[in-house]
Amino acid sequence: MSAPEVLEFAVACAGDGVLQRWALRTRDARLELRQELDCAGPVAPLAWDGARSTLFAALRGEPYALLRIEREADGALRHAARRDLPADMAWIGPDGTGAGLLCASYTMARIAWVRGDCVQEMPTDGPAHAFVALGGGRLLVATQTLDGSLLCLAGDSPGTPLSQRRAQRLRLHEQASPRHVACAGEWVFIDNEEHGVVDVCRYDPRDNALRPVFSSALGHVIDGRPWYADIRCSEDGSWLWLSERRQGMAHVLRVDLEARRLLPAASLPVPETPRALAVQGDWLVACGETAGAFSVHARDARGVWHERQRVGCGARPMWVEFLVAAPAAAAAG
Repeated sequence: MSAPEVLEFAVACAGDGVLQRWALRTRDARLELRQELDCAGPVAPLAWDGARSTLFAALRGEPYALLRIEREADGALRHAARRDLPADMAWIGPDGTGAGLLCASYTMARIAWVRGDCVQEMPTDGPAHAFVALGGGRLLVATQTLDGSLLCLAGDSPGTPLSQRRAQRLRLHEQASPRHVACAGEWVFIDNEEHGVVDVCRYDPRDNALRPVFSSALGHVIDGRPWYADIRCSEDGSWLWLSERRQGMAHVLRVDLEARRLLPAASLPVPETPRALAVQGDWLVACGETAGAFSVHARDARGVWHERQRVGCGARPMWVEFLVAAPAAAAAG
């Protein structure tokens, strides 16, 4: 299937409090800033709902809030709703039921579950970086970077409240600082913020549990301590992309699940302090938080990645997501 003629993506610029909508022409990598949506606060992170029909954004400044953003028929983004949140959220993501969002707070060491008019909260032992749903929401997993553990909350049904779930702390290895998570089916990939290691786990539906499978050292030459941030994976789990902030690189890895190893494929220089990545087909966008810029990379027919553009954007770009196609306009008559 050929790539669309134009791809659009949204960049959350926390320093300016705006969400920028960019258009990327795939024929020649030409970029166009099409919209700046004022979010009235330091916007980031972003997340799609389960159906990828609604984009959510969290504000990481008081008053903390969750924004629901819709797309018009012409592709424009618009504010649809706003609700208060109890804390500064570092992560938001669908809860696996299609009816709510999971939230993780790093600075306030807690997790939250937003479902309709209800916000459930639970304190964590340390900064929570990510909070994901596995098994349709029967198992909820939160990463805690400083104590190097995963908090696994199991329930018999997706609607089991946080307070009634069985909690288990999972420590993957001694050198663990789990930050972000990427999922492909039952496979779960976890990057370690301060260690050059990726942990690969598998969701066990029979026992509703997360099972460690293997850990893989990344093998990149790093001056000083590493400082990893985002991780993304392909839908089939065969590729990983990670951002490393000290060196200003986006690393591309091929995943060999049968041999239980990760194979370095490319290391791409990106704008300074890359915090956020987004991947759509053969296109990669990497945002440099301190650079106030992002780079666009494309994979050619031989599988080789090339930087195609590098442009300035708003201040502190902290998250990026490709946008789905705008809804079709209703037929006249």
